[in-house]
Amino acid sequence: MNLAARFAAILHALCAAVARRGANGAFVRETSRRGSAFTNPHALTVLLWSRLQRAVARFARLAAGAPPPRPRQRSNPARPARARSAPDLPRRRGWLLAPVPEATAAASQLRAFLAEPETRALIAAEPRLGRILRPLCRTLGILLPEAPQSRARRPRAPGAPVAADPPTRPHRPARPGAHPRPPRGPRAPPAPA
Repeated sequence: MNLAARFAAILHALCAAVARRGANGAFVRETSRRGSAFTNPHALTVLLWSRLQRAVARFARLAAGAPPPRPRQRSNPARPARARSAPDLPRRRGWLLAPVPEATAAASQLRAFLAEPETRALIAAEPRLGRILRPLCRTLGILLPEAPQSRARRPRAPGAPVAADPPTRPHRPARPGAHPRPPRGPRAPPAPA
């Protein structure tokens, strides 16, 4: 089975689970979250299902060696780009795992698929695949493995600083007059009644 067919099999199973769970109201909680652009949980189901299907088609096209896209010509360069009015999918990492428990199986299969050397070589050869895979990996709560570097990195200039660890919060001393917390130890058994 080639890479595109395996990717399609993983996402078609996920699409079936999304459709089944979405029809049963799995996304009601997601649409009731504060700041959600969706008022109808079925609209979220349809959008997610269509995005997954589009990802399958785009992956197959790119894996087959699609030519690079032609640059688009703007019809009226003076006209500003219009703002997007359509709602978008949630952007939290792993948001799909709670409403669709079957997504954990898809995440596991996708993680194994992305870790294979053949897939990593394809991602390195076709960087446009990252645009398909990054949102999908974020939705499923997995990290997109780094593709092997296709070109050598420039050597660092002599004397250039090495990237340090991110700064941590400084230690704050206790307020004057504050009582220290007693150490937590084993709890005493309850008194007999």
